Amino acid sequence: MSSEANLIDNATAKLVALLIILVCLAVCLAGLILPLIPGLLFLGIAALVAARHSPALERMFRSNPTMNGYMDSTDGFLDLPLAKKVQVGALLCLKMLIDGVAYVVSAVAKLISRLSSSR
Repeated sequence: MSSEANLIDNATAKLVALLIILVCLAVCLAGLILPLIPGLLFLGIAALVAARHSPALERMFRSNPTMNGYMDSTDGFLDLPLAKKVQVGALLCLKMLIDGVAYVVSAVAKLISRLSSSR
């Protein structure tokens, strides 16, 4: 009986994860069209959820220093109480937004320096 309950819980968890991934990808696509929605943030969330259910994807993310930091931040997430999950989730989203802005600013600065040095 416990193995059946474990199988149901596992199937339920995978279904919920799939729904979260699909919703995040839909919002990400909307973010490509509407500039007010941070599409890359939702793409990152979908990637983190997918990596928790795919060992190959998790290995790939662990080899990237930036994604490895996000993966480390989400270790033990499921064991937290709901209030802590909300807090960690909000802080992780804020960190992703800040990292994304820093990346864009860095890329624009490199582009400007290349353009000014070519003149």
